[in-house]
Amino acid sequence: MERSILIHFDNKTGSVRVEALGFEGLSCLEATQPFEEALGVVEGEREFKPEAQSQQLRTNNNHQTRLRQ
Repeated sequence: MERSILIHFDNKTGSVRVEALGFEGLSCLEATQPFEEALGVVEGEREFKPEAQSQQLRTNNNHQTRLRQ
């Protein structure tokens, strides 16, 4: 499957959403981070697709630790 980054703009609310397609596991985080930072959309909760869910559960504790350092 081809990998893509989609950026959704909502004209009514002004919100921006970055979506990753075709990535395996949590590699989507690395791919979307530059876009999120440039657009200022890092706030709020992330929504993970099913393909990232199993890896997210295994690495959640490690990821949280890295964010605190």
